[in-house]
Amino acid sequence: MLNSLFTETPLWVFAVGALVLLVLIFLREPIWRAIGVLAQIGVWVGGVLLFAAAIIVTAEVFVRKAAGAIIGSRFIFSGSDEISGYLFAVGTSLSMAHVLVTRGHIRIDVLYGQFSPKVRSIMDIIALTVMAIFVAVLLERVINVASTSYVEQLRSNTQLRIPLAWSQIPWAFGIGLFFLSIMVALIRSIAALAKGDFNAVNAISGVPTTQEEIESEIKGMVTGHGAPKAGA
Repeated sequence: MLNSLFTETPLWVFAVGALVLLVLIFLREPIWRAIGVLAQIGVWVGGVLLFAAAIIVTAEVFVRKAAGAIIGSRFIFSGSDEISGYLFAVGTSLSMAHVLVTRGHIRIDVLYGQFSPKVRSIMDIIALTVMAIFVAVLLERVINVASTSYVEQLRSNTQLRIPLAWSQIPWAFGIGLFFLSIMVALIRSIAALAKGDFNAVNAISGVPTTQEEIESEIKGMVTGHGAPKAGA
């Protein structure tokens, strides 16, 4: 399989990949900050889309049950499940990068805390590497699906006949941003490990401590910016 991959892939693809990797290595800090901004925007957009999906489903249920019972006939929002499904998929993918940046992914850490900082750092890098491989394969498939839908102008097999590319392109963008955030986090973690800065590795890709989770929850309860006001 690997032999066919290297023989069938054009040389320019490897050259472009190497160039992109060098850019990520040397510009990892500004790129990471940019990813943080995009991830924050993505999670807000994702939240709006998920909220819109919930409104559509709620409205469909209300009209079908409540209004239908009052009027004496049934009303059905044709395609409500389809639209909410698109919104959910796009909203979820746009939020994935933010979860990585804020270290919000769930990890089983029963034994994790018992290891030394160096071992934990190595485990963090291994976890990022495995996730990068999985998301790379996923991204390749997603791009293939989205590009095919766009080129062939494919539409949903429903009454709405919605162009599939409308939802698949932003869906692919969200997963692409997620993959980019994984790669930059992996590069930053490896650089920190090479310097022996295990705390930096943990801050990038480690499991948050109990104290950090408490501080995060408190910060989330504070409205506005800056420290909470006295008596709040």
